[in-house]
This record gives sequence, C-alpha cells and structure tokens, in this order.
Amino acid sequence: MGFINPCHRGRAYGDGYMQGEGSIGQLVKVVGDDLFAVNTDSTARSFGILIKTYKSGEMPGIYTEGGVYETDVYEGNIVAGDLLKVSASGKISAGVSAGDLVVGQALTSKNGTIKFQLHL
Repeated sequence: MGFINPCHRGRAYGDGYMQGEGSIGQLVKVVGDDLFAVNTDSTARSFGILIKTYKSGEMPGIYTEGGVYETDVYEGNIVAGDLLKVSASGKISAGVSAGDLVVGQALTSKNGTIKFQLHL
C-alpha cells in the first residue's frame, strides 16, 4: 500500500467530489464545479495530490499549493533535482518534456521513497 507523508505541508482542500476513483498519491485536476478526477495528461494543470484513496462520488482530501511531501507512489527512476510531471496513470514521474507542466521537484530519492516539493 502506498503512502504520502506531509513533511512540511502546504494547503489542503477537502471539499467537492471525485469523478471516478482515485488512489493515494495520484494527482487530480478540476473537471467541474467542485468535481475532481485523476489527471493522466502531463499537459493539463493538476490541482493537487490525493491524501488517501477515494471512490467515485466521495469527498476527497487533496494536498495543494506547495509543501514538501514524502511518498512511495511514483513511476520511473527519479533522482534528486529532477523536475516532476504527472504520468499517464496519474502518478508523479520524471522526464519533463516541452509542453509538460511541472508539478514538483525531487529533493531526495532512496529506498523506494522520494521526497519532493509540490509546485501547484
């Protein structure tokens, strides 16, 4: 099971509803009035990162607007200093290309865990 630990939490949002399911550590975007869905498009703006796993229709807790977090929910090989984007499965990943929106920057990467600064 994945985790996300707020080391130095930014703002959190806990209102609205999920459109579809979302898992802990996935990035979400706004898709309607207080309606959120997992973001799977690296060129679309992310609103925040899910605090835990939510079912469709549930009210999500979302970390947003900065902070430093530690997680084991990411894809690929991430090293300290990498700029981060959202992957096609809604997770944090490295490999930012032209047109991708940056969602954070890796601070550390060891033992299957990364610490990163959220840039939303």
